[in-house]
Amino acid sequence: MKPRPLNLFVFADALGWQIAQRRQFLVELLPHRSEVETLLGYSCTCDPTILTGAEPDEHGHFSFFVFDPKGSPFGWARHLGWLPDSIAAHHRVRNRVSQFTGRRLGYTGYFQLYSVPFARLPWLDYTEKRDLYEPGGIIGGQETIFAQWSRAGLPWTRSDWRRSDAENVEHLRTEIRRGEIRAAYLFTAGLDAIMHRHGTKHPAVDAAFDRFEGWLRGLWELGHSHYSEVRLHVFSDHGMTDTVASSRMMLEFEALGLSYGRDYAAVWDSTMVRFWFPGGATVRREVEAWLGARPESGHIIADDQLARWRCLFPDRRYGELFYLLSNGTILAPSYMNRGFVHGMHGYSPDEPDSAACLLSSHVPTMPVTKLSGLHRLLRQAE
Repeated sequence: MKPRPLNLFVFADALGWQIAQRRQFLVELLPHRSEVETLLGYSCTCDPTILTGAEPDEHGHFSFFVFDPKGSPFGWARHLGWLPDSIAAHHRVRNRVSQFTGRRLGYTGYFQLYSVPFARLPWLDYTEKRDLYEPGGIIGGQETIFAQWSRAGLPWTRSDWRRSDAENVEHLRTEIRRGEIRAAYLFTAGLDAIMHRHGTKHPAVDAAFDRFEGWLRGLWELGHSHYSEVRLHVFSDHGMTDTVASSRMMLEFEALGLSYGRDYAAVWDSTMVRFWFPGGATVRREVEAWLGARPESGHIIADDQLARWRCLFPDRRYGELFYLLSNGTILAPSYMNRGFVHGMHGYSPDEPDSAACLLSSHVPTMPVTKLSGLHRLLRQAE
């Protein structure tokens, strides 16, 4: 007798509501579809909310790098500040240094130095030191859905985010054939990677969506051959925007002559810059005036807006001043990327392109309109 039912939860990084609807992605298989409000920031903000149901100001995750010279584990990097850009910024050098550093520090979470200048690293700390998916990985101490499934006695499996999408799909196929699980969490990041590289409308993106659709149809059919019922839910953390402009704001700001670490500190993310002001209010006013005169159509995010988006941290750990670029503009260079990137996310959650999605084969027992609601959806598997 076939066990019942099988709950398949598929996380599709950057499968935005606008993209899913424009492509009519698996509309006949997943007819119950809803737009899901995302959060300010990137996957490192969104994913802990999906896994725990907590908001950023509760679970404590927002961005990777923060100003913390006393707590920085990167003091060694000051000795590499002399390296020319052709070496220091090379992606292979960065990847190898990141891998070595992560192992040396004992980090189990996602760790990447990206394009943060070596000379700036001694002023910064890294926040995702532990694997979000394992016990103890959430800064605020909240349990993830996996701990809750285990406590409920639910047989489950999940992907290894370090592996490729194809490897994770094959792992899930194996588990379905065994017929022992009742819930599965499939992690995929391929759509995000290909859309960063090409934007949302490139032929390579079409091919990636076709491949992804084929995987999901195959899992659906395989599930029905081993289980009496299959419930498939596909969801995302945010959308993706085609970039139309880039800003050299970082280089122009650093030409002002302010001293990093003494007057100010900043982390230049792909779509926003976050400032701290060890030099005090006078430096802050100077920076605010400079930002207000910029030709980009960005804006300083007011504290009340950060609070509405649940990203206002009382200790200002993630920044004392946030400046967000307009939809479709990126910082190039930034601490995340040296050059132009054709697709990006991390804009205002109010932008239509930013919205995440939920696509389901079955009607959820309650509406899901925000990322935190996806955790309630995951709890339904119990």
